[in-house]
Amino acid sequence: MGTANYIGRVGAWTVALGIRNVRHTATRVTVSIGVAILVVTATVVSTPIPTVSPGVKLSADSTALILGGSSVPTPDDYYIETVKSHLLAPTHPGQNINYVAVTAPMEVWPLTGIGRLVWLALGPPSIWGPGGPGWPDEPWWKLSGLFDLTIDQSVRAGVADLEQAMAAHGNDNLVIYGYSQGAMIANREKRKLAEQYPEGTKAPDIDFVLSGDPNVPNGGLLARFPGLYVPILDLSFNGPEPTDTPFHTDVITRQYDGLADFPLYPINGVSLLNAVLGVVYVHPYDLDVSLPADPTKSPAYQGTHGDTSYYFFQNPDLPLFAPLRTLGVPESLIDVVEPFFRVLVELGYDRSIPPWEPTPARLIPTLDPAKVATDLVNAIGEGVNNVAALVGSPPPLSLPAPVTLAAPGTETAKADIPPQVTSKDTLTQTELAPSAGAATGAQQMSMDMAPSTMTVTETANADVSRQVTPVPAGASESSTAATPEPSASASTPEPSASASTPKPPKPTKAAGQPATPRPVVRGSLELGEQVRNLLQPGNGGRPITKKPAGDGAATAGSSSAASSSAASSSTDRNSSGTDSSDSEAGES
Repeated sequence: MGTANYIGRVGAWTVALGIRNVRHTATRVTVSIGVAILVVTATVVSTPIPTVSPGVKLSADSTALILGGSSVPTPDDYYIETVKSHLLAPTHPGQNINYVAVTAPMEVWPLTGIGRLVWLALGPPSIWGPGGPGWPDEPWWKLSGLFDLTIDQSVRAGVADLEQAMAAHGNDNLVIYGYSQGAMIANREKRKLAEQYPEGTKAPDIDFVLSGDPNVPNGGLLARFPGLYVPILDLSFNGPEPTDTPFHTDVITRQYDGLADFPLYPINGVSLLNAVLGVVYVHPYDLDVSLPADPTKSPAYQGTHGDTSYYFFQNPDLPLFAPLRTLGVPESLIDVVEPFFRVLVELGYDRSIPPWEPTPARLIPTLDPAKVATDLVNAIGEGVNNVAALVGSPPPLSLPAPVTLAAPGTETAKADIPPQVTSKDTLTQTELAPSAGAATGAQQMSMDMAPSTMTVTETANADVSRQVTPVPAGASESSTAATPEPSASASTPEPSASASTPKPPKPTKAAGQPATPRPVVRGSLELGEQVRNLLQPGNGGRPITKKPAGDGAATAGSSSAASSSAASSSTDRNSSGTDSSDSEAGES
């Protein structure tokens, strides 16, 4: 028993000692962990922490890599600012873009030097003037172009330079701009990216903006002759640019740019010469155009196909006459012949084909002779008008449209004698008032020819008598229903110069109207005969009927169908009317 108690006390003491050691050890571990945390925290706080990964630019949402054109190896600040304000800012609104110039050879042996000299004289001074990016800081022997790379070699070197710049900026969130040879480089890189990132794979965010693009599917010089190779220049015509990639592209083209808007039918010599001159006078000025804040609202917007949106800016001047303008020939003289030649130039194109449709050059155009003749006649007429403006005279008047009675409800249709009026109806001047607005071309002619105007109303009684009412001077000319010509046998009194009742004023002739009456064109010969009978003397004093406006306008068909019966009825009344007139003359 005593031994047991002893063992129990020893065990309890041992357990208590172990627990105390465990507590002590735990406390030491806790203190150690706390000290470590404090040390780490102090280290972290004392070291600056980057807020984003090194691959993301804090100053920009994306980076724009700017490529120049032939003879412009490195774009300068003015060049970049023009690209930014005219093209990239509208196509990428709301983005904070960092603009970077890409240096590439941009050479075309042996034409680089010649191009520099030509564009020094004719191109924009901001690019090819002294000190511009078209004249890099190189020795004169190098600027001559005789020691340059060929164009294919230059494009391959440019692709390598572009890829190096892309890698330096993360190969993502990029906008690549290319002009002329720079567009060729960009298109090569776009093809490589499309092969690297086929459909269904995650592609980087890379956009392209191109101007003066020789690879436009319908219009680009390299797309007009796909597969062609020019050995002496080492120039490969690599066909149209792709439009089925994950990389959005905006293509901006100016009309008659010989590299981006080449004729579809090169056999048209006028159109071909115009395109060649367009390389000199239009292509260097591709940065002169600009897109609005919403490019899709621009008149230049042609549509989007696949990954590419196309913009086409009309050119008011033909490069064909640019040399004359350079020599100082007045624009007014050029305007005399330019409309005619513009028609000839446009015969080398087919503007109905969309720009995204690959369209190689063709031999013989399919022409509509009627349309071509109409366009040429209109162009000649425009030139004649420009001649008239040049000499200070008004342009020749165009022929007025003929007056017809074909449409129902027109003013001329109301001049017909309606068959619905019977001998029992009596139309007074009050009834004729609603038809005041239905003055016809025949009535206007009769008012021009007659010395006075009278309102004639018909009372178809047994004796077929007539009532003649003079029109006061203040009455509207439109209230006159008709004006019979004086007849030698008729005893109808006419107002004389000394009469107390004044004559109505002669209606003013409308501007551009002939002083003599024009023939009235009608749908039926019989209707035309009736109008001539109304206007010719010797009408036998026959009463003239006028349909009120409230009865509705007679159609051309109904008037023509009733003209025969109306003519025969009036003929029967003619003899009795004449006798009655003679009788009245004898009584007076």
